[in-house]
Amino acid sequence: MAEAGWSMRWQWGVYAALVAAAVVLAAIPAVKPYFAWFFGPLNPAVVALAAGAVGGVSLFILRRSYGFEILKQGSTARGVAVGLGFATVLGIAIVIADVLFRYPHDINAPMPQALAFYPSIGLVAEILFHILPLTIVLTLLLPLRDRLGVDQTVIIAIALVAVAEPTFQVVFGDGTPAVSVYTWVHVFAIALLQLHVFRRFDFVSMLSLRLVYYVYWHLIWGAIRLKVLF
Repeated sequence: MAEAGWSMRWQWGVYAALVAAAVVLAAIPAVKPYFAWFFGPLNPAVVALAAGAVGGVSLFILRRSYGFEILKQGSTARGVAVGLGFATVLGIAIVIADVLFRYPHDINAPMPQALAFYPSIGLVAEILFHILPLTIVLTLLLPLRDRLGVDQTVIIAIALVAVAEPTFQVVFGDGTPAVSVYTWVHVFAIALLQLHVFRRFDFVSMLSLRLVYYVYWHLIWGAIRLKVLF
């Protein structure tokens, strides 16, 4: 019991630290303008704090009802390594697509603001596109859990939730039909892999996949592409 209690305190402590970091980064004046496309006139630090609270409640429900973890002792390192591998493959794929299709030149936040913007928006996006929808869908599927089993229910929910982020990006994005189709498929693949990592490992591993992908796409290639493609 003592080990389980320590484990839960550690999980929530890590989650609170992640939310606090997102709020602080979102509050930096030079970074605030880059949140406007997503949040409009809303204060990004307040949005990050609210998302963190919603995410905390959602993670509590997911852990209690389906066994998801924020941080799983003994397997997080492996989960982060798996996420790094997925992020690398996906990063290469989006760079190739950018060379072929040419995404807009201003798609990435510039340095050094990007160093604060992407970690903060990454946590918020993870909660709004994955954690909260997964909680809602799995809660709705609770009556079927005993009939289908936990694993089958989670697989169905993951497939449904993975549609949210790519659909959002295509509907509110600006691109040719070819770009839109590729973007939807690419982001859908990211969502599926992230949710798989969440189920197989933990939330920290899932978030790591997104953040490492951001490093490849938005930071490294984001700086190179302006000189190479434009």
